[in-house]
Amino acid sequence: MLYESFDGILAPIIASFFWSLGIGLAAFLLVFKTRLFNHLIDSPLVPPFLALPAIMFAFLMGFMSSDAWQNFSHARTSLINEASSISRLIAIPLQLEEHQKRSNTHIQLYLEAVLNEEWGKNDSTSGNSETKLALRNLELIIWNGSAACAKGGSKQSACIDSITSSFYIKALDDLRNAREQRLSLGYSSSVNTKWFLAIALAFLSTLSVAAVHRHNQKTAITSLLLFCCSIWITFSIVTMYNNPYKFAERLEPIPLASLLNTLKAGSK
Repeated sequence: MLYESFDGILAPIIASFFWSLGIGLAAFLLVFKTRLFNHLIDSPLVPPFLALPAIMFAFLMGFMSSDAWQNFSHARTSLINEASSISRLIAIPLQLEEHQKRSNTHIQLYLEAVLNEEWGKNDSTSGNSETKLALRNLELIIWNGSAACAKGGSKQSACIDSITSSFYIKALDDLRNAREQRLSLGYSSSVNTKWFLAIALAFLSTLSVAAVHRHNQKTAITSLLLFCCSIWITFSIVTMYNNPYKFAERLEPIPLASLLNTLKAGSK
């Protein structure tokens, strides 16, 4: 939705306020400033009617809330998995000191690229080229070490044994999977259809509130204010968790930043 173009932490709350305000004004003008609902003055709708669209709206928002919270939980898990994979890569001892230094250097470059270029960005699922290059260089260290074992001779000193290689490749694959999951969860442009439906149902629910109170404008205004405030709160809750990496209720990459600080401290 439009609010995703802004980086302010309160962007969803402000956007949902204007959505709710616009829905309430549109419903009020349509019911009280047009002739479409004038017949309700003499033959008013029964009050229980307003519950029908409101229940459908509540069901849809419940589904969207569950989906948003599930994405948030998956994002938290992927952050833990990504940090855990990097910790394993750092902890795996490589026989050659040069390999260990190169590995730590590329891990540091990966972390810097993730924190500076990828975290909180949701305009693409492709990610940053620097992180891809760092992952390829990490994998290249293992393949070169395995190839040195096969060649033997003068290359034997650069050999990385099969046990170390298998553990390293497993940790590297886990890191790739966690990164791909993070990128996919941060790409939320595919949910626009659900939002359009939610706004449409919210409008129908608000319209029914105004229509039930067509006989009394003051009562209708009070009911619309209360109902639109409820819509605003509901929209705000969902939108704040809609993208796990942006806005007020966003995840912070504290484990990744801690690992980066540890690597920088160890390289001094």
